[in-house]
Amino acid sequence: MSGESKNNSKTNRRALDSIHKTRPKVLLGVSGGIAAYKAVDLASKLTAAGAGVKTVMTENACRFVGPKSFEAVTGSPVFTSLWTKSEEYRIKHVNLVDWADIVVLAPATANIIAKITNGICDDLLSATFCVCWQKPTLLAPAMNGNMWHNPAVQRNVERAREMGFNLIGPTKGRLANGAIAEGRMSEPQDILEAVEKLASKIKKSG
Repeated sequence: MSGESKNNSKTNRRALDSIHKTRPKVLLGVSGGIAAYKAVDLASKLTAAGAGVKTVMTENACRFVGPKSFEAVTGSPVFTSLWTKSEEYRIKHVNLVDWADIVVLAPATANIIAKITNGICDDLLSATFCVCWQKPTLLAPAMNGNMWHNPAVQRNVERAREMGFNLIGPTKGRLANGAIAEGRMSEPQDILEAVEKLASKIKKSG
């Protein structure tokens, strides 16, 4: 094993151990991008590390991966609409945020970032993020490289940072259209480590 691999392994173990100790409640938002399949792996890793995970998906996200996949790896219900009945929550977007210690959006598409930064609440996920701006929140952008570098998208990304949202990625790599460009969602393990850092800050401040 190379030195870099050993260091990464140690970092991963520290993240897992830290999450196991703090056991944060993580609200995972999944928007409609091809990287949504990675969010299942992220939900699985968070749950295995000891975090409580509940998932909110957009209608388009459900076109890429089924809600049952998230239910299977988290053991928790998945929320997809403002209008469907829920046995757990009457005002879902508010109660879900109240429940959570940390909110994560992976993937964060250009569309949902625009909604979040402009106060647009036209579905459960965007309404949830309109409520959660005072919570520790992590966005993991994922989109076409040209979209990522679009000045309008960059304005929204900068606004998200100014609002206090944490961002991880995107990274450079092979995208859905075959191009090698910046826009690839960070790997689930890297997002897990970012969540661990947020959880550690919450523990210290508490």
